[in-house]
Amino acid sequence: MSMIVPEKSLTITGLTKRFARIADNGNQNTGVFCPECGVRICQIPRYIEGVLVLKPGTLDDTSWVRPNYFVWMKSGQGWVPVPEGVKALDGQT
Repeated sequence: MSMIVPEKSLTITGLTKRFARIADNGNQNTGVFCPECGVRICQIPRYIEGVLVLKPGTLDDTSWVRPNYFVWMKSGQGWVPVPEGVKALDGQT
């Protein structure tokens, strides 16, 4: 799960490591990870200024998180239900 947030709205405390890669669409993404356990905290997309792609599973409270759409459904697991009214895309647009 990913959530686009304004870069200035997020404060990450503690040490992190970064790894840059080229995505399927040719854009560079930089992953920000915990150096101890390797969990990805967020991504920094180079193609959009001023935002981060946060991994909401890293938040202390996820009770308020609701998906707007599901992406990469062509490789999704059949047992993951798509809530009614939520758009499902086969791949990244």
